[in-house]
Amino acid sequence: MQLTRRARQDGAALLLMLFVVTMVLSSILLSGLSKSDLETQRQKKTLATLAQAKHALIAWSVLQGDNGSGTYPRPGSLPCPDRNNLGTLNSGNASASCSTSGGTSIGRLPWKSLGIEDLRDAEGELLWYAVSDNFRKATAGSFPAINSDTKGTLLLYAADGSTLLTGSGEELAAIVIAPGRPLTGQDRSGAPDAVTSYLDSGNGRNNASAGGPFIAGPARNAQGDTVVNDVIIGISARELMAAVEKRALREAENALSAFATANGGKYPNPASASGANCAAAIPSVSSPTVCASDSTTCIGRLPEDSVYPPAAPWFRQNGWGRVMAYAVNANYAINGSGMGCSTALNVDGQTKRYVLVAPGTPQGAQTRPSTTLSNYLEDAANADAWSPDPSFAAPGTANANSNDQLRSYP
Repeated sequence: MQLTRRARQDGAALLLMLFVVTMVLSSILLSGLSKSDLETQRQKKTLATLAQAKHALIAWSVLQGDNGSGTYPRPGSLPCPDRNNLGTLNSGNASASCSTSGGTSIGRLPWKSLGIEDLRDAEGELLWYAVSDNFRKATAGSFPAINSDTKGTLLLYAADGSTLLTGSGEELAAIVIAPGRPLTGQDRSGAPDAVTSYLDSGNGRNNASAGGPFIAGPARNAQGDTVVNDVIIGISARELMAAVEKRALREAENALSAFATANGGKYPNPASASGANCAAAIPSVSSPTVCASDSTTCIGRLPEDSVYPPAAPWFRQNGWGRVMAYAVNANYAINGSGMGCSTALNVDGQTKRYVLVAPGTPQGAQTRPSTTLSNYLEDAANADAWSPDPSFAAPGTANANSNDQLRSYP
């Protein structure tokens, strides 16, 4: 018994010694880290958290439109910010309305609605979030379609307040903000739900303003004082719609396959590039117009009547067909004879039955809707696809800045 007790005492002493040694070594290691090293580690943690939030928002957005319960199915829409009081039952959920007093609201990231953990920055603060009016979730009333033509509206400036970080075509659909530690005048315990208690303003910009323009921290004033320590990550309309386009293209491919199966291997004729409704925006997804197939052409836009059904309702309601360039090989068009259509339809020299191109969001001086294909496609080999030229190329072949996405069969 005495031996066992002594063994226990020796074991406890050894554990205590190990603990002391560990603490001493940790202290030595931490003391060896400079202030800048520690700040870099905090910055990395915050950036990783922001990236996680961004990915969750994009994934949530892409999956919208399939629940069957909403009147306004719009893949590409984003949740409302969380404007519920901190610590209440609904805290962490998206608010029912995205707007307040006519302007897009700003609030905390709705982590519960996204189905993720309550993400926090390196200071232990919850993330904040704002969404462009063009992408906010529709809950009532008349809302326009969301498709490749939809542009972001939020602007982000560098710390100097004058250098614009979001160039033409890179405007933001949403921003996520890590507020960092409180600055002078911010009372987070006394006003835990006030946006000004967390988000900063300086150098002519104000992150607490729902519509921005926003400023990326850290930013200092003329006296060298830190006036903005908010760390911001943006979601551009370009990158958001690139993800949504993948889903829309898959929906289109499945619909074309179903059409061919039902029609002896033939595909629908395109809609004319300048056909009725084909060069028009859809002001309300609750009452969409239709860009219809034209039996006299093999080039143009994807016909919304021929692919719906089987394509999901959201595809037609948001006008996805009219933003996609579509060409069909004359041998495989359901009305392919006597139109002068080509049987040499190809992508990089490989013969295809059909070619489908999603254009990405507008870049530079591109304006949409349009009857000019160069307002949609960047590559010269594809920007004449509404002409009789049957040759296409993989996007980016001639223009590295191309944001087009091409699908073809076989």
